[in-house]
Amino acid sequence: MSTSQLLALAEHVDALGFDAIWINEEHFQGSIIEVEGRRCHSPIALAAAILARTKRLRVGFSVLLLALHHPIRLAEEIATLDVLSDGRVDFGVSRGGNGRYLDAYGVPAENVNTLFRDNLALIRRAWTEEKITIGESALSVEPKPVQHPHPPIYMGTYTDETAAWAAREGHSLILHGITSMANQRRLLKAYVEAGGDPTRAPFGRFVYVSESDESAREELWPTIERLTTRLRGFGLFNRKGVVTEADLEPENFYRDMVIAGSPQTCARAFLALHDELGVTYVNALSAFFGFLPLPLLEKSLALLAREARPLVEAALQERSGT
Repeated sequence: MSTSQLLALAEHVDALGFDAIWINEEHFQGSIIEVEGRRCHSPIALAAAILARTKRLRVGFSVLLLALHHPIRLAEEIATLDVLSDGRVDFGVSRGGNGRYLDAYGVPAENVNTLFRDNLALIRRAWTEEKITIGESALSVEPKPVQHPHPPIYMGTYTDETAAWAAREGHSLILHGITSMANQRRLLKAYVEAGGDPTRAPFGRFVYVSESDESAREELWPTIERLTTRLRGFGLFNRKGVVTEADLEPENFYRDMVIAGSPQTCARAFLALHDELGVTYVNALSAFFGFLPLPLLEKSLALLAREARPLVEAALQERSGT
């Protein structure tokens, strides 16, 4: 997908009534295995372009790798986005422990955990305090965000400890769609038991909507095969708390990692997540990391917005009486 197509798609998503679009931070994507798929742009620059082209769509980061950013500069840039967009920014972060990234950016791995919490605290202070002390100077970090007290903070993690810490700090949890359902349940449980609200946690799943269950599988299957090949090439299953090698077998992936089918089938799957886990915010990974052909993506998004989502909303309204 070209950059112009990507920006046009963001405008289309805005017109379809979706709530938000989430942008990843990734680096050196062609270094491990050369295959088709997405090549992520600089996330903050891309967010600025999308926010300029849309009217109501929120733009979130899923996630910015905090260890790779200077906290004062990041506070300024996110606040600037928030001002320019009249408060449409969601600030998703993680500690950013990828060894390849840390080496390339010159960040000592042993400093990552301390840097993460200290830098996040400094960013929040930069946004909310008139002046903060840096060295021997009291400085005002500008601009201040439009959202008060600051843009919502979403925490990406694969550990129960960080999920619970996010809840205690008043942050939301963002659950990545590449994580197995078993690990999604585990993380959400830790978050909720620590006081987190499951309705504030975007729950990521790969989603594809077609006219029928049969056409969904037929149209999506080539994408599933290509995507799982890439993910196995990355050695993703070697990362504890994410997925197992068995999860990346195409049949298992389609069954457990993907919500696919007719609008009715997908609506039932969304409602099942709500009934089991209290989820009300599904973060649909509809592009399948850039492997889904654009015409199929556009069809799926239209069916999701115009047919599947109204079914879910009607069912929830009927249950709640509101």
